[in-house]
Amino acid sequence: MIYVGIDIAKLNHFASVVSSDGEVLVEPFKFSNDSEGFRCLSSKLDQFDKDNLLIGFESTAHYGNNLVEFLFSKGYRFCVLNPIQTSAMRKNNVRKTKTDRVDTFVIAKTLMMNPHRLFKKQDLDTLHLKNRKRFIQTRSEHFAQ
Repeated sequence: MIYVGIDIAKLNHFASVVSSDGEVLVEPFKFSNDSEGFRCLSSKLDQFDKDNLLIGFESTAHYGNNLVEFLFSKGYRFCVLNPIQTSAMRKNNVRKTKTDRVDTFVIAKTLMMNPHRLFKKQDLDTLHLKNRKRFIQTRSEHFAQ
């Protein structure tokens, strides 16, 4: 199995690719939170068999929504991890550094070591409902002023 850890941020994400025995297959790299950045991510992942690839990233409110849509549309298998899980894994590391690049490895290791639930169509539907509610709520607050 090959694990992809992605550290999500508002404008740019970082990702790395690690084999199940811990070998770094792709060093951490930065990609933007837009279609151009997602093409960059995809070009790095195309060298691997999709069936042996598992992608993971922490739940980060709405910052990861565009990535979720992209990954789902391209048929990638991925998990949205609870930050508590990755925090626990980070505490187990000897070095207590927290950078975007290091976090990609922590996230990949969390995927390796913990049970995970793949993102499904129902999760995407729920995400769409949350986004719609957020939009309606923001709009009504705007007009109430």
